[in-house]
Amino acid sequence: MPSATAALALFLGLGLGFGALADETPLTPASTTPLPAVTGGDFDHFAVDLIHNRLFVPAEVYASIEVFDLKSGKHLASARGVAKSPHKLELISEKNELLVADAGDASCKVLDARDLHLIKRIPLEPGPDSGVYDPRTRIFYVGNGGHIAKSEFSYISMISVDRHQTIGRIRVEANTLKTMIIDPGTDRLFVNMRDKKQIGVIDLKTKAVVQTWTAPDLNLNSAMAFDGAHHRLFVGSRNPGKLYVLDSDTGRLVTILDTVNISDDMTLDPPHHRLYVSGADGVDVISQDDPDHYRSLQRVDTHGGKTSVYVPSLKHFYVVHTKGEQAREAGLQIFNVN
Repeated sequence: MPSATAALALFLGLGLGFGALADETPLTPASTTPLPAVTGGDFDHFAVDLIHNRLFVPAEVYASIEVFDLKSGKHLASARGVAKSPHKLELISEKNELLVADAGDASCKVLDARDLHLIKRIPLEPGPDSGVYDPRTRIFYVGNGGHIAKSEFSYISMISVDRHQTIGRIRVEANTLKTMIIDPGTDRLFVNMRDKKQIGVIDLKTKAVVQTWTAPDLNLNSAMAFDGAHHRLFVGSRNPGKLYVLDSDTGRLVTILDTVNISDDMTLDPPHHRLYVSGADGVDVISQDDPDHYRSLQRVDTHGGKTSVYVPSLKHFYVVHTKGEQAREAGLQIFNVN
């Protein structure tokens, strides 16, 4: 029989081996749900309903909101006619209401999340797209105007989720606004000013852009994530795909890493010290070794799916792809997070 020392060495060796394997394969495929009726067009940013076990996915061109079972991935419904070109979705769970930035008729729709019937239409400037919800103030910030309105500037409209109306707007000197993130610690909103190749920093107290940041060769910046604990802002650049890590206090460039191209979503996973970046080439899993050092762990195929969300309580990562060169039909992929 092996000695106690040998047994301990064997145990530690096996532990290290499994740890290394988990580090190399953070994401493993769990299921794929086909969407044969959705024959083209992009999908935009999801909403998660943990209470009722549902995932809402907007199909921009097909003009629908696709509803899935969060745990199984089963397709539950395809709601057409509730929005003409749905983009950013936001679920207000305590009200069971789904907010939809609808670029098709320049509005924010308030839908009953149970059956997706219209409660209120809130008019906006043309082209509402990206947005972010602040649960502290109960304001939904939505970008609109800009190039769709044939204007060189855009607005971030402030929508009260309780009053169902616009209560103000912030002018931004860019015609294409993408992902927005709020830093509650400093009461600032970060927004990708894509046409300017900049990140706008907005003081939510004064409702004004107070700084603009950029970095060498930043291009078509769309995706964004934020690490408040370590004061890091992550920005996705396209053509070629790059991850820019900035100091969120000063805008200082920390590092640059190669990633998938045409990234559209990023999700920070603090317990695992990872960042998930989804784009046209797949999903890159990035290790955050410390606030200044990052490395690629894994790339998984998503059939061209660019939009994604991670649900930590289920340890599931979701990506949706459309029908096209990389996939015979549209579908929702679920990955287990190891």
